[in-house]
Amino acid sequence: MQPLYTRCLRCGRSLRDHKSKSRGYGPTCWKKVLPTLPSCPPTTEIRSIENIFAVNSVYDSLRVRVSSHSCPSCGALLSSAEVHSYDHEDGLNLRGFLRPQWIYITCTRCGADIALHKLTRDGCGDLCKHHRQISLVEALRV
Repeated sequence: MQPLYTRCLRCGRSLRDHKSKSRGYGPTCWKKVLPTLPSCPPTTEIRSIENIFAVNSVYDSLRVRVSSHSCPSCGALLSSAEVHSYDHEDGLNLRGFLRPQWIYITCTRCGADIALHKLTRDGCGDLCKHHRQISLVEALRV
């Protein structure tokens, strides 16, 4: 059973009709967010995992980053939320994966799926494959 939202995920206004409550957006906001939604739905096929240990580390880091945020649907803290991803050409090129990933968080209280970019504007570049880690010596150089 799909959760029903009470407030619009974009503007925060109360949702009135069942269709709006089921998708999480009022009619006006739905027209605005529809072009930004991923073109392909999540797949149940095996994802392109390169290194499961790196994937678990990335998921743990993402879980920590969203733990202080609240679910836009029910207001619960996302400290125990589940992190998921699927192959998507517009996703992040994360460590541990062969292909870019679309990251979303599932609220354990209401079951709502929330795209990572809707929760935080903070970059996740440090979790990407080609991010160069600098040493403490390099950081302290003047």
